[in-house]
Parts: sequence; C-alpha cells; structure tokens
Amino acid sequence: MFTPYRSLTRLLVTAGVVRGRKKFQKIVFIAQQLGYPFGESFDLHVWGPYSEVVAMKLKEMTDWGFAREEVLPGPAGNHLYVYGPGPNAQAALVGAPDPDPTLPGLTRLVAHLNEQDATFLEGVATALYLRSKGFTDAEVSERLPRLKSDKFPDADRVETVLGFANQLNFFRSDG
Repeated sequence: MFTPYRSLTRLLVTAGVVRGRKKFQKIVFIAQQLGYPFGESFDLHVWGPYSEVVAMKLKEMTDWGFAREEVLPGPAGNHLYVYGPGPNAQAALVGAPDPDPTLPGLTRLVAHLNEQDATFLEGVATALYLRSKGFTDAEVSERLPRLKSDKFPDADRVETVLGFANQLNFFRSDG
C-alpha cells in the first residue's frame, strides 16, 4: 500500500537521523547513482541535484508518520530540519523483501555519507550528476568550480570531491 514511500523510509530507518533537507536529497541521489532502488528523478539546481518528488514525498512521509521532522535553530537565523524514522515507519516497509539484499550495502553507504558535511555531499552529488550526463572527470574538474565557485573554488577541493566520488564505487549495489 505504501510502496511509493518504501525506499525513502528504508533510508531513514537505516540512517537513524539525517541532519538537513539538502543532505537527505544528496544521500538519496548518490545512492541512486550507485544502483540502489530509488526511482525519483533529479535535476541540477543551485545546491546540486534536487528532486521535487523527494521533497514532496518527505513532506508526505512526515504527514503519514513514516518520518519524523524536527526543526532546530540553524546558522544565520535559518532553520535546520532533522529527519528520522517516524512512529509509522514500519508500516511503510510492509511488503518489502525480507531479507532485503540491498540493505547491507545501503546501510554502509548511508552511514558513510551521513558522516559527511552537506556542502561536501553537494559537490560529490554534482560531480556524479555531471558524470551521469557524460562529462569526463577533466570536464567535471573544470565545471565544478564554475558552478560552485563559493564552495569549490580550487583544484584541491575539486580533487577531494572526485576522489571521494571514486571511492564510492566500493558501495555500489550492483558490484
């Protein structure tokens, strides 16, 4: 019944807590790029790959009790949205494969990504997005500082992003 919410709820149950809407979006996108079953479409926006569908589903998940949202004071007067599994999260997982063959890899990936800063994940997700559109690493190295000059202004920071993205192949669901 709650199949459209199952993969995102599984991610929240696996993560325990995700601090920030942007971080949640980036974790979903990166997991999708590594072959995990997230079907939402993403477009490139100001803060990297973004999905209106993920944003809408996350809002619906909080309404249904599949996700819990806590609003905390953030930097510069902004809000920080913290997400975790809600009281009805298990209801969204009914009918999921048990055991789920992707769960061990997804668990390791989400834990690894959740340790990273949201801005860094923005760079990694943007690099993966550009790669998915056929750009080579050399072209990504050239474009990332132009797209995000305030966050990734120099070659060292871009190389760190690309190195991290390359290491993510270890977490591929199909590998």
